[in-house]
Amino acid sequence: MRQKLKWDDKIGLVLFSISVAFMGISIFLCFGNDIWYDELFTMGLGNQSLSGLVSITARDVHPPLYYLFIKLAFFLTGSAAGSVNQVIIAKLVSVIPFFLCMIYGITKVRKHFGWLSAGLFCFLLYSMPQMAEYTVEIRMYGYAVFFITAGMLHAYELMLELHNDIHQKSYYVNWAMLTVYSLAACYTHYFACVAACMIYLYLFGCIIWQRRVKHEIKYLLFSGGICAAAYIPWFIQVVLAQVGAVKADYWIQELSLRSLGGCVKFLFMPSFTNENINVILAVLLFAIYGIVLFIGLHNVMNWQMEQEKGKVSFSAGCMLVLAGIVLFGFAASFLIRPVFVYRYMLPAMGVFWLAFAILLTKQKKRFYLFFPALILIVIIGLRDYRAFYGEEMWKKVQMQSADEALKQISSEDKVIYNFDQAQAVISYYMENDSYLWFGEPEALIQEMYPLNAPLTEGEFSDEAGILKIKSWIEEGETVWFLGSGNAREEIRSKWKKAGIDSQEEASVMIEKYWFNIYRLS
Repeated sequence: MRQKLKWDDKIGLVLFSISVAFMGISIFLCFGNDIWYDELFTMGLGNQSLSGLVSITARDVHPPLYYLFIKLAFFLTGSAAGSVNQVIIAKLVSVIPFFLCMIYGITKVRKHFGWLSAGLFCFLLYSMPQMAEYTVEIRMYGYAVFFITAGMLHAYELMLELHNDIHQKSYYVNWAMLTVYSLAACYTHYFACVAACMIYLYLFGCIIWQRRVKHEIKYLLFSGGICAAAYIPWFIQVVLAQVGAVKADYWIQELSLRSLGGCVKFLFMPSFTNENINVILAVLLFAIYGIVLFIGLHNVMNWQMEQEKGKVSFSAGCMLVLAGIVLFGFAASFLIRPVFVYRYMLPAMGVFWLAFAILLTKQKKRFYLFFPALILIVIIGLRDYRAFYGEEMWKKVQMQSADEALKQISSEDKVIYNFDQAQAVISYYMENDSYLWFGEPEALIQEMYPLNAPLTEGEFSDEAGILKIKSWIEEGETVWFLGSGNAREEIRSKWKKAGIDSQEEASVMIEKYWFNIYRLS
């Protein structure tokens, strides 16, 4: 006879259903053509040869695995040949890891923690602050989330089996899967590598706790050894060189004690239009997280069931994965130079919210705590995803306006920019000769998109650049200026004094970049 679902299972199913709807909306939002600078980098790598892809990533600051996924997707869909819009394909690739996390949610999370934890985890995965945008952004962070989340769940199953003298087949499968996911994380993002190390640290603590050092440490060393052996070639040849380059010059700003508050804000700050409401809700969400964690750790001292203790210790281990990333990021930033930004916490944010789902579920009998907390989470989650949806739809509208405005520029026209990122992104949609006023495109972008030719200070002073523009106009060329920021007015003022008029034709936006379109005469 079919077992009747309990009230908490029904809530879990409702939350899971909402997360499925979120995934469907994210898929719909992938059907757009707007990208920004970091995504442009991904698109360029996806069209390189394998050797070119590895070579360029070796000179950048990220490992190559995600870009290989993009290249494979381009090949399998035929988009490399131009038959399908590559931007859409690349965005759809970003939904896949969140879908895989949901598969783990309704299998392993449901198996060990119940439907309520599984449904709540899937809901949080899409709706908590900062999470939704990475379901469509053409970046590697979604895959880092999946690899660490899946690896941690396999680590939990290993922890459950540690007390057994006879290991079942699943024990060795879990070790194999943990090894694969950890290595994949290392080749996806360097802070995901840190998170993978924290998973092994969690398992080491479990081995000590279960007093199984003599029997189990060999498996831990073997798994970690495989990861290390497979990663050392990249580490020696590439990572050390990248560290040297970062130490010499990098864009990340210095950290301070206030940056710890920024980490908390990144994790908990919702997206309501009223900033005061955002602060209040962030404080409440942070407080609820702290309360359920405190209650869970306190109850560990009183529970006799090892399984219940294991669930709470697993939740604590999940949070320690994120804490390890933050600690490593701050330590490296102070010892080498700033290398940590808030989004580098993302690889561990899947397990961070998984821990919250488990801990809150354990308070379901405390109605006075559970239901107010759940209502608050649903309100924040729905609002955050609604804000994400609204922003993405607004970008689509702006992209359509930009497409219409750019149609007036013929492929034979000359186009001048004053901002390298705007030049690189807009040039992705156009085939014009492209010039950067008093600047130079990033070397790797120049290598992937060789049409971008700089008007550099070494080659063109103000006077020489103005003479060049005048010569183009006198020769009958149509010249455009796509100006960004306040600097464009200073440039136009210099040109006007030299007799070059700039007539504004449109003001539009692509992704993150507002720019005005001027026809020069």
